[in-house]
Amino acid sequence: MSGLLQVLQEKRKALEERWAELVFATYPEQSVAFLRRERDRFANPLGATIRSEITALVEGLLAGADAAALTAPLDAVIRVRAVQSFPPAEALRFLFQFKQAVADVLGDDAGGVPPGDYFALYARLDELALHAFGIYVGCRERVFEIRAREATARTYSLLKQAGLVIDTDVAGGPPACPPVEGRS
Repeated sequence: MSGLLQVLQEKRKALEERWAELVFATYPEQSVAFLRRERDRFANPLGATIRSEITALVEGLLAGADAAALTAPLDAVIRVRAVQSFPPAEALRFLFQFKQAVADVLGDDAGGVPPGDYFALYARLDELALHAFGIYVGCRERVFEIRAREATARTYSLLKQAGLVIDTDVAGGPPACPPVEGRS
């Protein structure tokens, strides 16, 4: 284990807390106090998800896990941020805030750590960020697909209520095309 990872392992709880604090700070000001204060997962599911997944990400990063092994905790955080309509840079900012959390937690202990240790850890974090971008794009595509289906269903329902659609599909779905004017 590198010197950096050993020091971070000793300060792991502080690292997890600091990283979670940085993530909470990306939310609107009126939400931040609640996210920080409320620890009940039923009263604050967003805060609980962020805390538990940050813990899993820190554990994986300090253990040397690759990006694929961290897909589940990464997906949980990104899925929430994608649904909340964060733009890509903001949705993934939390990953890069890990570097700030490391710097804040290490403080004066950073002096004796060889630069190569930082490079190795941050290179893994960069790989994780690339993996995360793919997850984010997949989540956003899913959100847009759901919205498109809802819009189609809403439009079909309105057309049907207006009498502009004749149900010809036995399966109960919308017909392939609306009826031509003058025909029934």
